[in-house]
Amino acid sequence: MKVKNYRTFWILLTITVVSIPGINYMFYNILNNSFPKGRNGQNPILGSPFAFPDAWNTVTWNASLIFIIPALLIITLITNEFTFKTHRQNVIDGWSRKKFISIKLVVVLLLSLLCTLVVILTTLGFGLIANKLGPGISIWQGSRFAVFYFVEILSYSMIALLLSILIKRSGLTIGVFFIYMLVEQVAVGIMRNSYGIKGVNYLPEEVTDMLIPVPYAKAVFLRNAASWEQHIPVYLSVAVLYLVVYCLVTGRRFLKSDL
Repeated sequence: MKVKNYRTFWILLTITVVSIPGINYMFYNILNNSFPKGRNGQNPILGSPFAFPDAWNTVTWNASLIFIIPALLIITLITNEFTFKTHRQNVIDGWSRKKFISIKLVVVLLLSLLCTLVVILTTLGFGLIANKLGPGISIWQGSRFAVFYFVEILSYSMIALLLSILIKRSGLTIGVFFIYMLVEQVAVGIMRNSYGIKGVNYLPEEVTDMLIPVPYAKAVFLRNAASWEQHIPVYLSVAVLYLVVYCLVTGRRFLKSDL
């Protein structure tokens, strides 16, 4: 489907780009105006989440809360291919199935890169506004969270793509996507908190969430920082493995299914 004149695509894309700095401004405004500050200008419990190097953790975590918007964009774009039969027309016009699905994978990749770029610019903006660089602290210290965010948003977008190829109908795909996200979060909460099962950390959604800890619970995070650092390579490896599986299943499904 050509997106040049596709209004819904551009509206959702604009919302995606604007919502990343938007949600961060909301949190920034709440922290500045709703919580008491100590003599050093910092909240005694929260510190300065938008100051470097914490800004990278804070902005990426905030941005990850709105993963549903780029996912909706992917679902709408892909399912409309089936609704309006443009995928079939492309194949009739000479596209191979492999070319068609490869282009969709590239679209997901480019959207994830765009979101990551906006996150980087947003982090730099809020970090410089906070303007509390300590001695020896670089604005790029902590920038690995941008990489973690890219892996996370790519993972969510690939799940959206996979479900779109499997289900093909927009409303049902969105419903299944929401239900899956909710069910996994509930399952993780019950099994980890009630039964101490740590293996749920490696479920498809949770493993990418583990890469970006909650920035507003610094005291809790610092107690577990060493363990988190040790698990980063494992979380990344499992997340990449899931991405490979998503790509293989998505490609195979489209190549083998009826048009």
